[in-house]
Amino acid sequence: MKFYLVGGAVRDNLLGLHVRDKDWLVVGSTYKKMISLGFKPVGNYFPVFIHPVTKEEYSMARTEIKNGHGYNGFICCFSKHTSLKEDLYRRDITINAIAIDKYGFYYDPYGGIDDLKNRVIRHVSLSFLDDPLRVLRVAQFFSRLSIFNFYIHKNTFCLMENISSTNELYFISSERIWNETEKALNSLNPSLYFLVLYKCNALKKIFPEISFFYNNKKLYYYFSSSLKKSVLINSDIEVRFVLMCCFFYETIFSDIFYKNKNILNKVLFFCKRLKVSNKFFNLCKLFFLVIYKIYFYKGKDYSFMLIDILNYIDIWRKPKLIYKFITLMKIIKYLPLKNKNIYFFLDDHLLNIFLIFFRVESKYIVSKKDIKGFIIKKKIQDFRLKIIRKYLILNVIKTY
Repeated sequence: MKFYLVGGAVRDNLLGLHVRDKDWLVVGSTYKKMISLGFKPVGNYFPVFIHPVTKEEYSMARTEIKNGHGYNGFICCFSKHTSLKEDLYRRDITINAIAIDKYGFYYDPYGGIDDLKNRVIRHVSLSFLDDPLRVLRVAQFFSRLSIFNFYIHKNTFCLMENISSTNELYFISSERIWNETEKALNSLNPSLYFLVLYKCNALKKIFPEISFFYNNKKLYYYFSSSLKKSVLINSDIEVRFVLMCCFFYETIFSDIFYKNKNILNKVLFFCKRLKVSNKFFNLCKLFFLVIYKIYFYKGKDYSFMLIDILNYIDIWRKPKLIYKFITLMKIIKYLPLKNKNIYFFLDDHLLNIFLIFFRVESKYIVSKKDIKGFIIKKKIQDFRLKIIRKYLILNVIKTY
């Protein structure tokens, strides 16, 4: 029985990147042998085990036979006789098909190390066609590795086009799509993920909500530049996700969006379809509802609008949300939006007002005589309005 470090850990180590998770491959073992050594089995489809001490994943060497659709449409064959070369053959791209043993010796039967040196993303074999998820994985790797000037091999790209021409992409689960998309959004060039999917004709099947605007140079420019700005100001992935949703159906650019809330429902349905976690869904919903409030604001006293938004966001109990909103406002104010002048007040000014509130203790607002809840609430609200008006007069109205 032999153990090998495989996959992303080997690839990232050779690129000089920080290695987060380690995946191990076990050759020459059986299920019973792994159990006897104290490994704990996990998963329903593959014999994957958790090391009793390190808690790292160990999987038995296997081969695969295509017998259905999608990611799970395989018969997996596990045997102690399955060789390292056979297991690496089933992997998606060569730079992920490198193994290293306990002595530090590399096993690279498919040229992954040379491809790392030459900065090329290339399929291992024609079995690449068996798994439609590999289209998304290649796009995701391209977005992450573009900082090293990687490119996709033309033959690999042809295979991606072949997969996209079939209905196989429809069989990828929402969880798998989101997993690859989340990794891409966390990269330094997230827009490249969507561009690759568009060029290989996969975007219209995976993300039909945004595929239309790739024929509109102006919209594509705003989309890619917005994501680039989000990277430059070091925004978190939740912000980048909301930015992506801003372009669905020309969302925040379209009069239809503001006249028909059905488009907002479509955006929220997308979140559910992709099965994103609540933190993504809630921020997306909250942001778009605030956009509605801004768009339909008719008054001239912006203090009412600002206090309404701050209350709506509930920053008094969730102060971290204000930074996400300010980041979003910093980016979208450069887009050609309706009532654009109002967004001027929702940038650094919103943060400054927020910080002023938190420097003032409640004892200076409410006296001991105030015992009724509605009186306390009104006093706090009046105080906040007073602070906002004073701030706007001193810092905004004069210069705007």
